[in-house]
Amino acid sequence: MDLTRFSSFAALEPDDLRSLELISGPPRTVRRGAYLRHEGAPDPEVYRLRSGWLACSLSTAEGGRQITRFHVAGDLVGLPSFAGHSAAETVQALTEVEIETIPLQAFGRAFREYPRLAALLFLWAQEDSVQLMNLLALVGRMPGHRRVAALILILHRRLRLNDPDQGLSFNAPLTQQDVADATGMSIVHANRTLRALRSRGIATWQDGLVTIHDAAKLAQLVNLPSSPMRSLHWL
Repeated sequence: MDLTRFSSFAALEPDDLRSLELISGPPRTVRRGAYLRHEGAPDPEVYRLRSGWLACSLSTAEGGRQITRFHVAGDLVGLPSFAGHSAAETVQALTEVEIETIPLQAFGRAFREYPRLAALLFLWAQEDSVQLMNLLALVGRMPGHRRVAALILILHRRLRLNDPDQGLSFNAPLTQQDVADATGMSIVHANRTLRALRSRGIATWQDGLVTIHDAAKLAQLVNLPSSPMRSLHWL
């Protein structure tokens, strides 16, 4: 079990390793483009993503979608639906993915027997809330070029949690429609914005490869808080 994502919060202790074994399940492969579930589906499940990319989205009244989160290896997927009888979001595979379905009973046992794990999952949920706050800010208040720049920065920061040595180029298997649906723009506007970032020498996104040419300009353009982790000595 890849523990990199959990260890980004705190150094793992022996009890943590035992508790993390509870929230795992048999792996299965899901093909690219397939839906793990649709918004409103009953009895939503929680998944752990072992490899590949997933997108979570909400449908709009006009028949479109708003992507609320991209998930990469190590993420727990479906936590926003934990408290409801139906799924809060649609989950789709952007690539071929390997996932584990985690029984809700496993979370119940982990919470009863391993309160430190419950605290780590609580922190995970709060981090997700911050990401949604950032998404709301960029879609609602930023002009187009800043929205796409912010998306690039958010994806890069997330990948660095898996690999602190992640360079300024990374694979992001998103279509221009995915970029548009994540930033609240039309596909034409998203394409125009990507060209503008490239022409300004800030970043290039082409054929699934993102390259940040000027990290300082990108950070200045976005002005997104870095949100460093608080010390977890209290755990």
